[in-house]
Amino acid sequence: QWEKIRVWASMRMQTLWRTVAGMCLYHPALQCHYDVQRETSSCLSAPGVWKPSDCFTCLVSMQIYKNFDKTRLSQTNKMFAKFPESLKVAYIDWDDVCPKGASASAKDAAQILAQADRVHRRQQRRYYSCLVDKHCALLADGRRQPRYRIEMPGFAILGDGKSDNQNHAIPFMRGLFCQCIDANQGAYFE
Repeated sequence: QWEKIRVWASMRMQTLWRTVAGMCLYHPALQCHYDVQRETSSCLSAPGVWKPSDCFTCLVSMQIYKNFDKTRLSQTNKMFAKFPESLKVAYIDWDDVCPKGASASAKDAAQILAQADRVHRRQQRRYYSCLVDKHCALLADGRRQPRYRIEMPGFAILGDGKSDNQNHAIPFMRGLFCQCIDANQGAYFE
């Protein structure tokens, strides 16, 4: 009962769920367009050859996905379950250059490795832009195993973070067009 109420309320407020629900309506719209316009004699009209996900991706940039608690992780996983396979999430991950509690020799080895990779000695972490989708393996803590993990030259959030949050996801964008919208925009299709 509470799950239905939560979804009902989310669709009536400016929430990420509502925005993603609206953007993901492009997926069935593209399938409908394909069904109406396809050439039956074409090899592309064979079943399983064309999917709307081939030309549409709803890429959500959640920079703090790594810090999500169990409730937020479960809500994110519900989004993956509810919406089509074209939904993908990009987030910022990091590893400490020198893990806490490491021995002196391990710290020295980590520093030597960081110098070889030309990481500045004051940079305590290595940052990565990661991509997950509904087909990524679910880990024990509720997170998903990243499909792609690209190292960034440093921490991506400078200043207010809004545009940087979107920019770290651009390596995962495919196609000719990119439409960046805020989570509170009602960019939906009915």
